[in-house]
Amino acid sequence: MSVEFIQPDHGDGRRPQEASRDFFRAERDLAREQISAAWQLQVEQIHELIDRGWRDHVARAFDERFDALRVAAEEEIERRVAERLAHETERARASAARELSEKINQTARRLAQAEDLDAWSSALLDGMSAFGRRVWAFSVLSEKLTLEGARGQSGLDQDGVESAVSLPEISLDVAAAPAFQTVVESLDTVISMGAASELGQEIAGLLNGAANGSGERRVCLLPVVVGQSEKQRKVAAIVMVDGAAGPLNAPLDVNALEVVAALAGSALDARQAAQRLTTQVSPGGLIPIAQAPGPKAAGAPPDWQSLTKEDQELHARAQRFARVRVAEMRLYQAEAVCNGREQARLYMALRGEMDRSRAQFKHEFMHSPTMVDYFHMEVLHTLANDDASLLGPEYPGPLV
Repeated sequence: MSVEFIQPDHGDGRRPQEASRDFFRAERDLAREQISAAWQLQVEQIHELIDRGWRDHVARAFDERFDALRVAAEEEIERRVAERLAHETERARASAARELSEKINQTARRLAQAEDLDAWSSALLDGMSAFGRRVWAFSVLSEKLTLEGARGQSGLDQDGVESAVSLPEISLDVAAAPAFQTVVESLDTVISMGAASELGQEIAGLLNGAANGSGERRVCLLPVVVGQSEKQRKVAAIVMVDGAAGPLNAPLDVNALEVVAALAGSALDARQAAQRLTTQVSPGGLIPIAQAPGPKAAGAPPDWQSLTKEDQELHARAQRFARVRVAEMRLYQAEAVCNGREQARLYMALRGEMDRSRAQFKHEFMHSPTMVDYFHMEVLHTLANDDASLLGPEYPGPLV
């Protein structure tokens, strides 16, 4: 009897061997798929790490490189700016020094070449106004302050056009202006409050109301000192400066102003020395037996309204000539004036200068029939204090 082995049926018509092979194949494929997926995930993670690290490295490299370039560029720019700034600063300094020396040199030349007191005063004021915004010059004679001139006093008229402002006539005792008195006594520059208590009411008024007693305004007072060569230093003039030239609130260059004042004093000193060489006070002769007749009286000035326009201009020039010449004698030959008054011989004390001025006045003005001797009148009034006897018996009297 034969036995037939019948393999079990899995229900799908396959034999067990085939089913087993299919099972293992499916499991293998599944495992392979999972391993491939795991590998892919690992690769992606590695790629991500590599990619992120590369970008970080590149970014860091760029940052470091450009930081180095930025630092180098900034250092180069700073170096070039510093070099350029130093160059321009040196150029500006040289230009400022050259401009300053030109101003000082021009002022020194004008002061040295001044032919008379008017030219000397003009050179002094112009030199000071190169560094000061507003400038006033005062003569100092016999304890008196007299305003002689100014710069920077222009104003605006009703049409807005710049016009000159006439100066007031100011003459007061030095003691009435304490700040000026300090300059006279110390022979040194003084920075003063612009108040009436320091400058005197009239001089403080020149500051256009700035001298209100608050003490906030400051002015610089600079002495023009003469007598250096004779060791008898004294103040011949004082210059008052209000503010620096240039931009508002700029610092005042006191050093430059003092140089101009020193140059003016030296020029005035040299002129006075030259005048003393040509004009000597007479030691006095024999006592006259009879008193010589006094000088003749000058003719009275004509009626101004009766003069023609040309004659009025001629008389005005003659009056100015007389005032300037007498002022020069008072300033340049102050010692001779004092000696002449004390000895009642002003003419002999100032004979050289008086004769030259009389001759020039006669040549320039006495050709007009309406002219009077304004020079004689100014000498009598200012030098002799309206006392004809102080002129001395030798004085020839008026020209007409």
